[in-house]
Amino acid sequence: MKHKKALNLIKDKLPEKRYAHSVRVAETAVKMAELFEADGDKCYLAGILHDFSKYDDLGDMYQYVTRYNLDPTLLAFNSELLHGPVAATKMRFEYGVKDEDIFYAISSHTSGRAQMLLIEKIIYVADFIEPDRTQKGVDRIREIIFEEKKLDLAIYEITRLTLKQLLKKNRPIYNRTIECYNYYNMVKE
Repeated sequence: MKHKKALNLIKDKLPEKRYAHSVRVAETAVKMAELFEADGDKCYLAGILHDFSKYDDLGDMYQYVTRYNLDPTLLAFNSELLHGPVAATKMRFEYGVKDEDIFYAISSHTSGRAQMLLIEKIIYVADFIEPDRTQKGVDRIREIIFEEKKLDLAIYEITRLTLKQLLKKNRPIYNRTIECYNYYNMVKE
């Protein structure tokens, strides 16, 4: 899929604020691609498309999980987690985006997972650090990326912060997020 087509696709579907966020994620991902020697075009496309299903109907997302044999444990979660795997599946089966790097980057951008691919790592981090993000810990993550250039450490810190928030809110935690934390805790240096 060409960049312009992807931009038009999300512009027609997402609210203006989410569209602008997606553009910032894509631009941040391209900067990170330069730092970590990744494919900038793939990073841009994955960044633009990562939130494609963010506002889809929850019932429809559950149907995608079932119809496309996605991890059945996803059915225990809401759109905050589901929108990544559903968007990746839609891109693959409805829009012809067959690239594995882009598929995994979109699919895992909210949960993370152990042993992520390079572009997958970049989107996971770019979504957290794009310029308009102000959540606790974001400045430290930006420092880890742009000054220390330690991608795995950034993933570990983001996942640690995410787990802390989920526990504080007494929310369920997806098994891949725990696996992500454990894996990047071991390889973060």
